[in-house]
Amino acid sequence: MIDMKVEFEVNKVIVYLYENSLNIDNITLLNKDIKNLFIKLIKRYNLDFFGYSKVTIYNNYKYGNVLEIEKIYYDEFNSHTIDLKVVVYRNVLMYLEFDDYCFTKKIDKIICKDNKYLLNIDDIDNIMEYIEYGRINYNNS
Repeated sequence: MIDMKVEFEVNKVIVYLYENSLNIDNITLLNKDIKNLFIKLIKRYNLDFFGYSKVTIYNNYKYGNVLEIEKIYYDEFNSHTIDLKVVVYRNVLMYLEFDDYCFTKKIDKIICKDNKYLLNIDDIDNIMEYIEYGRINYNNS
């Protein structure tokens, strides 16, 4: 079973996949994985991905993958197909972001930025101990 968290924004869905559950090294298997993920998202959340979308995959060997699925346009004449552009970024530097310092006391290397506390995921031994209290910062924004 895949551990998955889904966030919804305007014209964008962000999927957090803990562990490396996507085969980013094999394009055929990656296509199959993305297809299965889309089927699961469509069934579970009643989403409409028909048309053209961009899927950006941020991969970190320790955390897993974060997918940004951005709807580019909807083609009303071809309303039963999904066309994707897939971009993969490997070995992305990811951080756990906290509002409260108390969650970061056990870690030596802490970055303070804009009243947030950032922990480099690569420096954390047990991510599951912290993941529910923080937010993944995957594109350094």
